[in-house]
Amino acid sequence: MTLLFPDPDQVPPRWGALANGLTLAGLGLLVFGCLTGVPGGYSHGQKVAAVVLLAIAALAWVAWVLARNASPEPVVAMCLVVVAAAGGALAAFSAVALIFPGVATMAAASRWRLISAAGVGAVGVLAVLSATLANGNNFAVVWGGLAAVFTALIVGITRRQAVEHAEQATRLELASDRADVERNRAELLAERNHLARELHDVLAHTLAALSLQLEAFATIVDAEPGTSPRIRAQLERTRELVREGLDEARGAVLALRDDAEPLERRLSRLAEQHQAAFVTSGAVRPLAPEAVLALYRVSQEALTNVVKHAPGATATLSLTFGAGRVTVTIENDVQAHNGAINSLGRSGGGFGLRGISERVALLGGEVEAGAVAGGWRVSATVPVPVVAPATTPGTDAMLGS
Repeated sequence: MTLLFPDPDQVPPRWGALANGLTLAGLGLLVFGCLTGVPGGYSHGQKVAAVVLLAIAALAWVAWVLARNASPEPVVAMCLVVVAAAGGALAAFSAVALIFPGVATMAAASRWRLISAAGVGAVGVLAVLSATLANGNNFAVVWGGLAAVFTALIVGITRRQAVEHAEQATRLELASDRADVERNRAELLAERNHLARELHDVLAHTLAALSLQLEAFATIVDAEPGTSPRIRAQLERTRELVREGLDEARGAVLALRDDAEPLERRLSRLAEQHQAAFVTSGAVRPLAPEAVLALYRVSQEALTNVVKHAPGATATLSLTFGAGRVTVTIENDVQAHNGAINSLGRSGGGFGLRGISERVALLGGEVEAGAVAGGWRVSATVPVPVVAPATTPGTDAMLGS
């Protein structure tokens, strides 16, 4: 029976036209059955009345098929009431027409609560009763109408409850999936914070102790007037490398933590250290730590190369927030010589552009480096979703030392 009036809400969109076609085909069969089911003993006027009722019921059925998806609920209700009333009255002439109030009641029960669906069914039963009394027919058709409406109510309510249960199960499953995602994210953040603490406690503390030892050694060297200038220069370079390593360790800790420093703030400080201009554009938003670290490394490497291969050049560091992506661009106004260009992939504190490109590629991004008019440009683009900043208690003092 559901093939005659499939519920459009339960039919995939691509099958909508087929569902409506089956519904109208079922109507055609029902109309044929009603026309052939009218006994020949009725008068001409009664036959005309039966044809009119059939036409009204059929037209209301078609209107319901067309209106059930997009029209307001009162329009759909009116169509179903007309189908039930006209079909119920027609049942006094042809018992096959009891399908009309049954269909209308089932459709109402599948769509609305019990009281509304019972109202549509009651209209059909009253129409059957009235037409039966007017024609003086056997009351068996009235009992058939009651049975059809009652059965339709049960089936319709069962269908609606099945749909509601399916929707509830889907919502519960979605909520469970979201809870799993949040739990996994919390576990990941906790592990990242644990790694950050270990890195800070081991590497950062070791480098800090080494820095203190070098400071003490520098004091001894300064006290010896005969110390070679080359030794002093090498010692100063070693101290500088330790300071840089300590800064890198602290930066790695920040990148691992869930409350890492925003990219724009880190790039602004980096640009200031290299005496470069810093420009931002687009809607600034929080980024994932991996994206922050990758883009920061690209900027750091590019600005280091400017100092090494184009000393004195004016550099500009740009941060652009686009739709679903973030781009950093570093430009300098003096083109490096060919030897410097060829060595870019290997230069700079172990973070060559080749390694940086691999880091960015792991995030689905890309790095471009090449000569432009009067200078050199390095740009990196990373596709990034927006992530809400989160904090985990107990890590605020991690970089205190």
